[in-house]
Amino acid sequence: MLTCYPELAINQLTAILAQASTRFELLDATIIHRYGTLMAGEPVVQVMTLSVHRSAAFEAAEFLMDYLKTDAPFWKQEIGPDGTQWV
Repeated sequence: MLTCYPELAINQLTAILAQASTRFELLDATIIHRYGTLMAGEPVVQVMTLSVHRSAAFEAAEFLMDYLKTDAPFWKQEIGPDGTQWV
């Protein structure tokens, strides 16, 4: 299960998108991040970037994914045969 405080998550994702847009001169960018009960192996996140230059789009997508893996305000709780644990 992935949980979040939606208003905080939206505000922080909006801010990191603005930062990426400026830093990499993006024409557009979108983050879709699921939360709630998810099964193992289900897609969780999608990052899309649009730029005049391919390398800028790839670098921006990597920057955004790194942020999502390390600093985004989502909390993961794993549910298994031994009970639940926060990761």
